[in-house]
Amino acid sequence: MTWVVGATSMFGYGVIVSDVQVTCGVTGRRMDVLQKAFPVGKYIAAGFAGDVRAGLALLTNLRDFLNPGDIPEDECWKPDWVAEHWPATAKQLYQDLLEEHSVGPTHILMVGAKRWGTPEKAVFGGAIGHISVFRSPDFVPECQQSGRKVMSIGSGSGVDKYREGLEYIMRDPDLVYMKGEVGSVGGHGRMIAFALQMEVKRAPTSGISQHFHLFTVRLGAIQPYSTSGMPAVARSWPELLELLDGDMDVAALVARQGYG
Repeated sequence: MTWVVGATSMFGYGVIVSDVQVTCGVTGRRMDVLQKAFPVGKYIAAGFAGDVRAGLALLTNLRDFLNPGDIPEDECWKPDWVAEHWPATAKQLYQDLLEEHSVGPTHILMVGAKRWGTPEKAVFGGAIGHISVFRSPDFVPECQQSGRKVMSIGSGSGVDKYREGLEYIMRDPDLVYMKGEVGSVGGHGRMIAFALQMEVKRAPTSGISQHFHLFTVRLGAIQPYSTSGMPAVARSWPELLELLDGDMDVAALVARQGYG
Protein backbone atom coordinates (compact mmCIF):
# COMPACT_ATOMS: atom_id res chain seq x y z
CA MET A 1 0.00 0.00 0.00
CA THR A 2 1.14 3.53 -0.57
CA TRP A 3 0.11 7.13 -1.00
CA VAL A 4 1.61 9.59 -3.46
CA VAL A 5 0.00 13.03 -3.61
CA GLY A 6 0.49 15.85 -6.09
CA ALA A 7 -0.81 19.33 -5.28
CA THR A 8 -0.56 22.84 -6.67
CA SER A 9 -0.03 25.96 -4.60
CA MET A 10 -1.35 29.47 -5.16
CA PHE A 11 2.28 30.58 -4.89
CA GLY A 12 3.45 29.44 -8.31
CA TYR A 13 4.66 25.91 -7.68
CA GLY A 14 3.62 22.28 -7.33
CA VAL A 15 4.42 19.72 -4.65
CA ILE A 16 4.70 15.95 -4.62
CA VAL A 17 4.45 14.02 -1.36
CA SER A 18 5.10 10.27 -1.09
CA ASP A 19 5.28 7.69 1.66
CA VAL A 20 8.10 5.12 1.92
CA GLN A 21 6.47 1.74 2.54
CA VAL A 22 6.72 -1.41 0.42
CA THR A 23 4.81 -4.67 0.87
CA CYS A 24 5.68 -8.24 0.00
CA GLY A 25 2.71 -9.58 -1.94
CA VAL A 26 3.53 -13.15 -0.84
CA THR A 27 4.16 -12.84 2.90
CA GLY A 28 2.34 -9.55 3.55
CA ARG A 29 5.39 -8.16 5.35
CA ARG A 30 5.79 -4.37 5.15
CA MET A 31 8.86 -2.16 5.51
CA ASP A 32 9.39 1.61 5.50
CA VAL A 33 12.36 1.38 3.20
CA LEU A 34 11.94 3.08 -0.21
CA GLN A 35 11.87 6.61 -1.58
CA LYS A 36 9.14 6.64 -4.25
CA ALA A 37 9.37 10.18 -5.66
CA PHE A 38 12.34 11.94 -7.25
CA PRO A 39 13.34 14.94 -9.36
CA VAL A 40 13.43 13.70 -12.95
CA GLY A 41 14.05 16.79 -15.10
CA LYS A 42 14.03 20.59 -15.42
CA TYR A 43 11.83 21.20 -13.39
CA ILE A 44 9.71 18.12 -12.92
CA ALA A 45 9.39 15.50 -10.17
CA ALA A 46 7.54 12.19 -10.27
CA GLY A 47 6.58 9.28 -8.05
CA PHE A 48 5.03 5.83 -8.43
CA ALA A 49 2.58 3.42 -6.86
CA GLY A 50 2.23 -0.25 -7.65
CA ASP A 51 4.80 -2.78 -8.79
CA VAL A 52 8.12 -1.64 -7.30
CA ARG A 53 10.48 -2.89 -9.99
CA ALA A 54 8.28 -1.50 -12.78
CA GLY A 55 7.73 1.78 -10.94
CA LEU A 56 11.44 2.42 -10.48
CA ALA A 57 12.10 1.44 -14.11
CA LEU A 58 9.43 3.87 -15.35
CA LEU A 59 10.85 6.72 -13.26
CA THR A 60 14.32 6.00 -14.66
CA ASN A 61 12.84 5.99 -18.15
CA LEU A 62 11.13 9.34 -17.53
CA ARG A 63 14.42 10.77 -16.23
CA ASP A 64 16.22 9.59 -19.37
CA PHE A 65 13.43 11.03 -21.55
CA LEU A 66 13.83 14.43 -19.88
CA ASN A 67 17.63 14.50 -19.97
CA PRO A 68 18.77 13.97 -23.58
CA GLY A 69 21.93 15.97 -22.95
CA ASP A 70 21.26 18.92 -25.23
CA ILE A 71 18.91 21.09 -23.14
CA PRO A 72 20.05 24.74 -22.98
CA GLU A 73 20.70 25.97 -19.46
CA ASP A 74 18.03 28.66 -19.72
CA GLU A 75 15.23 26.28 -20.79
CA CYS A 76 12.99 23.85 -18.92
CA TRP A 77 10.29 21.33 -19.77
CA LYS A 78 6.62 22.21 -20.18
CA PRO A 79 4.85 19.58 -18.07
CA ASP A 80 1.80 19.47 -20.34
CA TRP A 81 4.08 18.70 -23.32
CA VAL A 82 5.73 15.90 -21.33
CA ALA A 83 2.31 14.52 -20.37
CA GLU A 84 1.39 14.36 -24.06
CA HIS A 85 4.61 12.86 -25.42
CA TRP A 86 6.02 10.51 -22.74
CA PRO A 87 3.11 7.98 -22.51
CA ALA A 88 4.04 6.18 -25.75
CA THR A 89 7.52 5.52 -24.38
CA ALA A 90 6.13 4.47 -20.99
CA LYS A 91 3.63 2.09 -22.62
CA GLN A 92 6.36 0.40 -24.67
CA LEU A 93 8.62 -0.02 -21.62
CA TYR A 94 5.78 -1.51 -19.59
CA GLN A 95 4.98 -3.97 -22.38
CA ASP A 96 8.66 -4.95 -22.55
CA LEU A 97 8.68 -5.58 -18.79
CA LEU A 98 5.56 -7.72 -19.10
CA GLU A 99 7.31 -9.89 -21.66
CA GLU A 100 10.31 -10.38 -19.34
CA HIS A 101 8.50 -11.25 -16.10
CA SER A 102 5.27 -10.82 -14.17
CA VAL A 103 4.49 -7.12 -13.61
CA GLY A 104 1.65 -5.68 -11.58
CA PRO A 105 -0.38 -2.49 -12.16
CA THR A 106 1.80 0.62 -11.89
CA HIS A 107 0.80 4.28 -11.73
CA ILE A 108 3.00 7.35 -12.14
CA LEU A 109 2.25 10.82 -10.74
CA MET A 110 4.21 13.77 -12.19
CA VAL A 111 4.38 17.36 -10.94
CA GLY A 112 5.83 20.37 -12.74
CA ALA A 113 5.44 24.10 -13.11
CA LYS A 114 4.69 26.10 -16.28
CA ARG A 115 5.08 29.77 -17.01
CA TRP A 116 1.86 31.72 -16.64
CA GLY A 117 0.64 35.27 -16.57
CA THR A 118 1.81 38.53 -18.12
CA PRO A 119 3.17 41.78 -16.67
CA GLU A 120 -0.40 43.08 -16.88
CA LYS A 121 -1.88 40.01 -15.22
CA ALA A 122 0.78 38.57 -12.95
CA VAL A 123 0.55 35.38 -10.90
CA PHE A 124 2.62 34.40 -7.86
CA GLY A 125 5.97 33.07 -9.01
CA GLY A 126 5.12 33.73 -12.66
CA ALA A 127 3.94 30.12 -12.96
CA ILE A 128 1.26 27.59 -12.08
CA GLY A 129 1.62 24.03 -10.88
CA HIS A 130 0.73 21.13 -13.17
CA ILE A 131 -0.11 17.53 -12.11
CA SER A 132 -0.37 14.47 -14.35
CA VAL A 133 -1.27 10.86 -13.55
CA PHE A 134 -0.41 7.95 -15.87
CA ARG A 135 -1.88 4.48 -15.26
CA SER A 136 -0.65 1.20 -16.76
CA PRO A 137 -0.93 -0.33 -19.24
CA ASP A 138 -1.73 2.58 -21.57
CA PHE A 139 -0.49 5.56 -19.49
CA VAL A 140 -3.11 7.93 -20.89
CA PRO A 141 -2.51 11.23 -19.03
CA GLU A 142 -5.01 12.68 -16.56
CA CYS A 143 -4.06 16.29 -15.79
CA GLN A 144 -4.89 19.17 -13.45
CA GLN A 145 -3.28 22.60 -13.29
CA SER A 146 -3.53 26.03 -11.63
CA GLY A 147 -3.79 26.70 -7.90
CA ARG A 148 -5.19 24.41 -5.16
CA LYS A 149 -5.60 21.31 -7.29
CA VAL A 150 -4.77 17.83 -6.02
CA MET A 151 -4.41 14.31 -7.41
CA SER A 152 -3.18 11.12 -5.76
CA ILE A 153 -2.33 7.51 -6.53
CA GLY A 154 -1.97 4.38 -4.43
CA SER A 155 -4.20 2.75 -1.87
CA GLY A 156 -4.13 5.85 0.35
CA SER A 157 -6.24 7.66 -2.23
CA GLY A 158 -9.00 5.11 -1.64
CA VAL A 159 -9.16 5.61 2.15
CA ASP A 160 -12.16 7.86 2.87
CA LYS A 161 -10.71 9.58 5.93
CA TYR A 162 -7.47 10.36 4.10
CA ARG A 163 -9.24 11.63 1.01
CA GLU A 164 -11.54 13.84 3.08
CA GLY A 165 -8.58 15.16 5.09
CA LEU A 166 -6.68 15.95 1.91
CA GLU A 167 -9.66 17.79 0.45
CA TYR A 168 -9.91 19.88 3.63
CA ILE A 169 -6.19 20.67 3.56
CA MET A 170 -6.48 21.92 -0.01
CA ARG A 171 -9.63 23.98 0.68
CA ASP A 172 -7.83 25.49 3.67
CA PRO A 173 -10.87 27.59 4.68
CA ASP A 174 -9.01 29.38 7.49
CA LEU A 175 -5.79 29.80 5.44
CA VAL A 176 -3.87 27.84 8.09
CA TYR A 177 -1.66 26.00 5.62
CA MET A 178 -1.13 28.83 3.14
CA LYS A 179 0.14 31.02 5.97
CA GLY A 180 3.14 28.68 6.05
CA GLU A 181 4.45 30.55 3.00
CA VAL A 182 4.79 33.80 4.96
CA GLY A 183 8.50 34.43 5.36
CA SER A 184 9.35 30.91 4.17
CA VAL A 185 9.46 30.08 0.46
CA GLY A 186 7.94 26.64 -0.03
CA GLY A 187 6.29 26.78 3.39
CA HIS A 188 2.85 26.00 2.00
CA GLY A 189 4.20 22.77 0.49
CA ARG A 190 5.88 21.76 3.74
CA MET A 191 2.64 22.40 5.61
CA ILE A 192 0.82 20.06 3.21
CA ALA A 193 3.39 17.30 3.87
CA PHE A 194 3.18 17.85 7.63
CA ALA A 195 -0.62 17.78 7.53
CA LEU A 196 -0.64 14.50 5.59
CA GLN A 197 1.72 12.97 8.14
CA MET A 198 -0.60 14.09 10.95
CA GLU A 199 -3.62 12.61 9.13
CA VAL A 200 -1.94 9.20 8.97
CA LYS A 201 -0.74 9.39 12.60
CA ARG A 202 -4.25 10.29 13.82
CA ALA A 203 -5.87 7.47 11.86
CA PRO A 204 -3.21 4.86 11.01
CA THR A 205 -4.14 2.42 8.28
CA SER A 206 -2.31 -0.84 7.78
CA GLY A 207 0.10 -0.46 4.87
CA ILE A 208 0.43 3.34 4.83
CA SER A 209 3.70 4.68 6.22
CA GLN A 210 3.77 7.63 8.61
CA HIS A 211 6.89 9.00 6.91
CA PHE A 212 6.76 11.20 3.81
CA HIS A 213 9.15 12.76 1.32
CA LEU A 214 8.25 16.11 -0.23
CA PHE A 215 9.53 17.97 -3.26
CA THR A 216 8.45 21.51 -4.07
CA VAL A 217 8.71 22.06 -7.82
CA ARG A 218 9.05 25.59 -9.16
CA LEU A 219 10.62 27.13 -12.23
CA GLY A 220 14.36 27.04 -11.59
CA ALA A 221 14.46 24.75 -8.54
CA ILE A 222 13.26 21.53 -6.95
CA GLN A 223 13.57 21.57 -3.17
CA PRO A 224 13.47 18.38 -1.04
CA TYR A 225 12.03 17.98 2.45
CA SER A 226 11.44 14.97 4.72
CA THR A 227 9.00 14.72 7.61
CA SER A 228 10.40 14.04 11.07
CA GLY A 229 11.66 10.58 11.97
CA MET A 230 12.46 9.52 8.41
CA PRO A 231 14.26 6.12 8.44
CA ALA A 232 17.13 5.21 6.14
CA VAL A 233 15.57 4.41 2.76
CA ALA A 234 16.70 3.12 -0.62
CA ARG A 235 16.73 5.34 -3.71
CA SER A 236 17.16 2.58 -6.30
CA TRP A 237 16.47 -1.12 -6.92
CA PRO A 238 20.02 -2.25 -5.95
CA GLU A 239 19.90 -0.18 -2.74
CA LEU A 240 16.47 -1.62 -1.94
CA LEU A 241 17.74 -5.19 -2.27
CA GLU A 242 20.48 -4.42 0.25
CA LEU A 243 18.00 -3.10 2.84
CA LEU A 244 15.34 -5.80 2.59
CA ASP A 245 15.28 -8.66 5.08
CA GLY A 246 14.72 -12.35 4.49
CA ASP A 247 10.93 -12.18 4.80
CA MET A 248 10.56 -10.08 1.63
CA ASP A 249 10.15 -11.76 -1.76
CA VAL A 250 11.79 -9.35 -4.23
CA ALA A 251 9.68 -10.68 -7.10
CA ALA A 252 6.47 -9.73 -5.26
CA LEU A 253 7.24 -6.25 -3.96
CA VAL A 254 4.46 -3.71 -4.31
CA ALA A 255 4.06 -0.12 -3.21
CA ARG A 256 0.31 -0.52 -3.22
CA GLN A 257 -2.29 -3.24 -2.74
CA GLY A 258 -5.44 -2.99 -4.79
CA TYR A 259 -6.28 0.01 -6.93
CA GLY A 260 -6.07 3.59 -5.72
